Amino acid sequence: MDLILKSLVPLSVIITCGWIIGWRKIIDSKHSTHFATYVMNFSFPCLLLFKTATSNVDDLINYRFIIGFALGLLGMYILMFIINRYIYHRSISHSCQSSFMCSFPNMAFMGIPIFMVLFGEQSLIAIVIGNVITSLIMIPTTVSILEYAQESQVKTKISSIIIKVFTKPLVLAPIVGFIISALNFQLPTLAIDTLKMIGDTTSGVSLFTLGLLMSANKIQLNSYVISNIFFKNFIHPLMMWGIIIVLDISGVWAKEAILLCAMPSAITATMFAAKYDVLKAESSSSAVLGTIISLLSVAVVIHMLGVDVP
Repeated sequence: MDLILKSLVPLSVIITCGWIIGWRKIIDSKHSTHFATYVMNFSFPCLLLFKTATSNVDDLINYRFIIGFALGLLGMYILMFIINRYIYHRSISHSCQSSFMCSFPNMAFMGIPIFMVLFGEQSLIAIVIGNVITSLIMIPTTVSILEYAQESQVKTKISSIIIKVFTKPLVLAPIVGFIISALNFQLPTLAIDTLKMIGDTTSGVSLFTLGLLMSANKIQLNSYVISNIFFKNFIHPLMMWGIIIVLDISGVWAKEAILLCAMPSAITATMFAAKYDVLKAESSSSAVLGTIISLLSVAVVIHMLGVDVP
């Protein structure tokens, strides 16, 4: 219980502070994009570069985890598309957006601070793998389906998406760090200290940004929002748990995979709703309410996993 409180109470307080500050217009919520840019393009990449460059290369690769986690994310994506399309009888674009919301966990803004407390900096590798899977597979797939289903005026080539993905600091940083680790090259102490100092700001800023983003969204509750939250917060970690058992993934890797899938919908997924004008209110409501409910559901998952202090 002490560990659960240690990981979730500070998280809740910082998110609430961000929400109150955005709600009171002390900082306009529209500036949340600048904070998000800082985290995703600067502080988090610095943290990833520091961690991967100073880790043993053998600790950075776990093929069974990579396959299992990919199955967990993509399996939920496909399942929710089928449910929305053939059970709820929704359009292709609506089915795609809902499946994206239910399968894309908030690994960056919520995963980082929780994992840093529960598992230590080594756990960031799991978040890197998750971001690569979503960036290289789920995002291009979602863009393709949404643009196929709609007469979008902004046509995006898959090849250009792949190029953009590999030029993002979030993807480049761990790749460079992996190369440094593989070559057994030692970074200068000053470089390590600088990267770590910048990277250490990631958790606090990401949580504050999440609260700021939440303050800009109006909440709407309907059957589809409830369905999204139910499948993302509760069914997704159970699905990942089953995959862990089947693939015989054990230890910290197994706990990290299940806990990541227990995270609420990524705020990033709501940006697709806005860009393609599909289920905007439903997507933002699912992300906001799902995040609030996750403070309880994630605590339950942590307790069930029996996570110990690193």
